[in-house]
Amino acid sequence: MTTEVRSVQRALLILRVMNERPTWSLQELHRRTGLAKSTLHRLLSTLEAEKYVRTDPQAYGQYQLTLAVSNLSCGISERSVLAEMATPLMIGTTREIKWPLSLGVVDGHQIRVVFCTMPYSPYAVRPSTTGRRYEFMDSALGRAYLAFCGAAERRVIVEAVNRREDGGPRITDMAALRRVVRETRRQGYALCYAANNAESTVFAVPVFSRGHLRGTLVYSTYATQMNERMLREFVPVVRATADRIGEAVADPKELRRA
Repeated sequence: MTTEVRSVQRALLILRVMNERPTWSLQELHRRTGLAKSTLHRLLSTLEAEKYVRTDPQAYGQYQLTLAVSNLSCGISERSVLAEMATPLMIGTTREIKWPLSLGVVDGHQIRVVFCTMPYSPYAVRPSTTGRRYEFMDSALGRAYLAFCGAAERRVIVEAVNRREDGGPRITDMAALRRVVRETRRQGYALCYAANNAESTVFAVPVFSRGHLRGTLVYSTYATQMNERMLREFVPVVRATADRIGEAVADPKELRRA
């Protein structure tokens, strides 16, 4: 006698498929899973009610996974809380300025993007950077973190980078590191220009909450687009968003009142 529950199997199939990319339409899920649209709609509505799937009211018919899915396997962590609180604030800013934002946190010897708004930006150069990892010294996300974290944490990060076993770049030029820290602190953000037209030129600012550095927030534009006018216009906007993220993490009620 079979004990399988078909609705549970189908719900898990939907979650596995949706994990392949950030957003899906009902038609795309129908083609990818082979499930009837009526079945998909019913299961997606249930998953949305249980907070595992969300729909964007500004982009009708687009479905996304929420961080509740990852929390099933890793539990609620400081990083997941940060991303959860940052998500609506980052989306709101991208809708205002059109350009995408990404939020990075330390993950071992690299910095990892835990959420980005590229699906909400008409100017994104790729579908998403969520889950992408960057080197500390080669990225604005990493440089901003190194500049604004404390000296003790910076030493821990440098040691982790230099003990890596994947053959990646080390941080051995301490004079260069000190220059990056000094310059980034002086201007209040880290700026990295694209190496080619397939990449983005970006700047990153720190995200503090209750006086602790939680991560870094990066603004992306086209490779040759960044100039002093854009920096004057958008650095304050991104800083304000970073401040609101920090406030929301410190007091989630502030986010609900916003």
